[in-house]
Amino acid sequence: MVTLISYISLLAGFVIIASVFYLALVKIKLI
Repeated sequence: MVTLISYISLLAGFVIIASVFYLALVKIKLI
């Protein structure tokens, strides 16, 4: 149970980092 929660939180953090990096890349391309 604890490992599942930690895995989900890790996956969520990875998704957030990936989305932020994607938005930054799009802004660089627009400029």
